[in-house]
Amino acid sequence: MSYYELIRKIKDATSAEESDSQDALELVVENVAVHLSDHVRRDFAAALPDELQHAAQMVPTANHIDEDIIEQLMDLEDVDESSARTRIRAAWQALCDIFDTREVSDITAELPHKVVAVLE
Repeated sequence: MSYYELIRKIKDATSAEESDSQDALELVVENVAVHLSDHVRRDFAAALPDELQHAAQMVPTANHIDEDIIEQLMDLEDVDESSARTRIRAAWQALCDIFDTREVSDITAELPHKVVAVLE
């Protein structure tokens, strides 16, 4: 699936602008990648479109680990919590379409419960 197909899925699901959909997608990729082991992160990144490769190679920082993904998007896009949550979930669902069920399970198994709760 191409980068622009992912953006279109998010845009269609949330009625967000293209740039807002891009922000949500990149934020989800970064926040997921930062929690993955090196091996799983490499596999995750390899399956993504080229435009998301850099975001998927994030290394953990205290800021990414401690700050809630919803708050990050609220600050970035100046949107309310409900809109941010909807965009984050739409971005995650679009990403899940790239992977098979086992791969999604492997990825979510490495995520903190609070992150999984936001994504699903």
